[in-house]
Amino acid sequence: MKTLIGYHSSLERFTPTEHLNNIKLAEANGFKGISCSDHFYPWSKRQGASIASWPWLGAAMAEVNLPFGVITSPVERCHPAIIAQYIATLASMYNGRLWVAFGSGQLLNEHITNQYWPVKSERNERLKEAVHIIRNLLQGKTVNHEGKYFQVYDTKLYTTPSIQPKLLIAALSKESAHELADCSDGIITVIKPKREQEEFVYAYQQGGGDKDSMYLQAIMSYHEDQKQAEYEAWYNWRHAVLGVKLQAEIRTPDDFDSAAESITIEQTNKVIRVSSDPKEHLEWLNEDISCGFSQIYIQDVSNDQAETIRMYGKLLKDQY
Repeated sequence: MKTLIGYHSSLERFTPTEHLNNIKLAEANGFKGISCSDHFYPWSKRQGASIASWPWLGAAMAEVNLPFGVITSPVERCHPAIIAQYIATLASMYNGRLWVAFGSGQLLNEHITNQYWPVKSERNERLKEAVHIIRNLLQGKTVNHEGKYFQVYDTKLYTTPSIQPKLLIAALSKESAHELADCSDGIITVIKPKREQEEFVYAYQQGGGDKDSMYLQAIMSYHEDQKQAEYEAWYNWRHAVLGVKLQAEIRTPDDFDSAAESITIEQTNKVIRVSSDPKEHLEWLNEDISCGFSQIYIQDVSNDQAETIRMYGKLLKDQY
């Protein structure tokens, strides 16, 4: 099975119109899909954007004829029934072109409702319950659900898609991959050292996950000048050094900036793929494919998205 290579729109950065321009350029350069994340806040004040993913997706899917995916959390900021309605509307408009990945969320985005922030085990339980509600609503069922975390009564969607979208889970640890595999149609994760990634994939598959529906968000930075590529990765995305557990617990962009203040370029280089050499980016891509990922979405954290899109476009033309 040939791996789909897509482009990730980081809605925490740039304007909505700039993102539309980027995805049109990505389509023209051979990318085969688009993904984005559903954030309320950016990770840093330097990123500076607060774009709502759902209305942006409605416009973006009309601009380019590619499949789209969104990574969201249906457990706090938005009720699962509301998320189900968003999904049903987009999937009805663009049959067969939408997938959705559900994560347990980060305090950064979810604290705006001023509810208490659950521990990770509870967030995973909430996620399973939410996915169950969403799946039934998308199938046109009248849902009555008296759960531990959610209550839904006499609820039905009157607009449902003729083609059911894939409902994935977004997981970063092998423990969550194993625990959540049985409630999903697939999984999406981020880059890791190869041994850790292989353990992640194994845990997911042992949990009953579909080995043919594993997606990857590949975070990287490219510039023709190596030092500039390193600087831009550090400037825009150094919070990645904090690690996924801590990232889920920090409350505001100001807090992230404080926590990441002393992080160096050298530290950032260890967690983000940074290179001025297209051949090295190709090697990373082939390593990801060898781990079994069926779809890989390139997330560029440098400044010039067009430069990176064209560089990868040449790789895709020559190699894929």
